[in-house]
Order: sequence, then C-alpha cells, then structure tokens
Amino acid sequence: MSTSSWIRRLWPLWVLIVIVVVVAWPGRIVYLNILTEREAARIEAITPARGADSTPVRLDIDRMMDDLTWLAHPDRQGRFPGSEGGLAARAFIEARFAELGLLPAGTDGFLHPFTHEGVEDAANVIGMIPGRDPNLRAIVLTAHYDHLGVRDGEIYHGADDNASGTAALLEYARFFMENQPHHTMIFAAVDSEEHGLLGAHALFNTGHFEPADIAFNVNVDMLSRDTDQLLFAVGTYHHPWLVPLVRSVQRESEARIVMAHDRPRWVAGHTQDWTMSSDHGAFHKVGIPFIYFGVADHPHYHTPRDTADKVDVDFYRVTAETALSFTLLIDRVLQEKIPTH
Repeated sequence: MSTSSWIRRLWPLWVLIVIVVVVAWPGRIVYLNILTEREAARIEAITPARGADSTPVRLDIDRMMDDLTWLAHPDRQGRFPGSEGGLAARAFIEARFAELGLLPAGTDGFLHPFTHEGVEDAANVIGMIPGRDPNLRAIVLTAHYDHLGVRDGEIYHGADDNASGTAALLEYARFFMENQPHHTMIFAAVDSEEHGLLGAHALFNTGHFEPADIAFNVNVDMLSRDTDQLLFAVGTYHHPWLVPLVRSVQRESEARIVMAHDRPRWVAGHTQDWTMSSDHGAFHKVGIPFIYFGVADHPHYHTPRDTADKVDVDFYRVTAETALSFTLLIDRVLQEKIPTH
C-alpha cells in the first residue's frame, strides 16, 4: 500500500490527535500554575521561621573579605576568562594554594588549562589535601572565579557572583590543611562558569577527573548577600538522603536553609530549577551527588552594582560556616558509603 493511502486511511486519527492537543493545551497551562502554587506552598512550609541562635566560628571573615575585595576590585576588570583581570585572579588563587601547602592537582601544576569558543586561555585552578583514609573517594569543593568582565564600558565586579564563593574556598583550604579530613579534598576554582559551566565540564570532558573517583561535590556560588536570611541548599530532590544532613546543619546555622530549586518542571511548575545553574551541574551530569549552597538572585545580580561594599559581612560569615558544617558532616557520613535511597 502506498504512503498516501496510509495517510488517507489514518486521517481521522491525525485529526483526533490535533484536537486533543489543542483542547488539552490550556489545561496544561493551568496544571503548571497549580504545580507552581504547590511548590511555593511547599517551600514556605519547610522554610524555618528563624535560624539557630549561633553559628560556629572557624573561619576568618576578615581574611575572606580581604580576598573577596581583591577579587572584585576594579583592577580585576570583572575577571572575564583569559583577560588580564581573569589571569590575575587565577595567579592569585594559584599562589594562595601553594602558600597554604596544597598539592598541585591540575594537568600543569595547579592549573588545568582548556579552551573554548572566544577564549583561548581559560584554566581551572586545582589543589588537593590528602585524606586520612586513602581508600576513600575524593570530595570536590568548587567555586567559580570568573565573571562577566566589562560590558559597554562598565565593570561587572562579581563580588557576590562569585568572589564570595572563591574567597570561601580559599578559607576552606586553609581550614582543612589544619584539620585533615577523612576523604581526600580537592579544591577546584573553576573558570568560565558564566559561559555555560565550561570549566566544570572540562574537568570531565578532558578526562582529568574520573567520576568513579569522586564521592561528592560541594559547590558554593553567591554566599554574601542577605536575602531575608535565606540560604538555598540545592540537590536534595535528586538525593533525598541529604535531607536529614541539611536539617542537622540547620541546627547550627543562623541562616534559614531552604531545600528547593532542584525540582523539574513536571514537579514544580514554573519554579526555577537550579540543577544545572552552576558548576555542580557538571557533576550531576556524570552521576556524582552534589549539594549547592547559594542565595537567591538579588537586584545587583549580574549588574555592575555587584560590588564588595554591598556584601552583608555577618551573613556571609554565616553562610560560609554553614557550607563548611555540611562539608565536615558529609566527610564523616561518607566514610562508609553513599546511601542508595
């Protein structure tokens, strides 16, 4: 039978399919709106009314602010990958890793160079602290050090996004040099996040990291702006076994930790899904469990007004300590094995 004959015989079915799609489409929009409302109600219900009374003090906030201010200084010109400011930030991080005594863990000392469209000189900066148990897989801590550079003559300083995470990463490296973890800790200051997580993807695309060698990823991106004391913990939808760990950390954090922004459209409607929004997305893509700590977008996000003087210093200390508390907890929990439920 010819193709045209089949089409003629099946035309009533095609008409029915078109009618169903047309009729059902408005219902789909309504359903997505319902899902969005339900997700908003869920988030409100799980958001603590207030955080803990106090947060541990283990990190030096003055040193973190000095590093953040240096990275977000106008001289860095927004840290665009491969630019003079971006190269200066890279050298700064590399020198700090060496000063602290981290072991080089790149392909060229601390550096892991890669290229991508429009940038010939991108590089991640990677250092390592051996753990007490060499049989355990590594935990990777990530923060991107790049930002948007200069646009239309204006500097996009990127203080919160993500000089804040990078400065915290440097302080975490100092802490774990003085407090050896169970797992080997890899500290990756990644480049070109603003281009589509390209530095994080390059860790795996180049074969430098093998997913089977990594137990977990802790990613910090945007920690320093107080958005009603909220700190989002992203990843618990994909890995529900993390929920009690986050709740445990909440008991010693003045921030209000919200487990949200990791649900797909068919679960959370129009609510933003941040699963692939920062460097943890590259780890998720290859099957590595992750947690991402960050604040909500604020009016200065991705604008020239994201400057160091806008940092909420007290809140920044709390969020950095909170991510550290989680990292210490996951280092203990994963000594056995990652739960499968």
